[in-house]
Amino acid sequence: MVTIVVDAAIRDKLLAAADSQVELRDESGRVIGKYCPTKVEYPDLDVSTEELDRRMREERSYSAAEVMERLRRLRDAS
Repeated sequence: MVTIVVDAAIRDKLLAAADSQVELRDESGRVIGKYCPTKVEYPDLDVSTEELDRRMREERSYSAAEVMERLRRLRDAS
């Protein structure tokens, strides 16, 4: 990973918008990237830890390979 050190002014602008993604542009307006803050907050889903544990134990889960195979079949069927 490449590290870019920003000056205090850019840092302050990024921190002021730290609750959302920020589009970064150069002087001509060309998009050069997006800044995604490292602090991520997840919405409260009103699901208890016990309920999540139960779901993990009792509900069927699928491997990445199984999901990809299913998607391939759906694509090929259309």
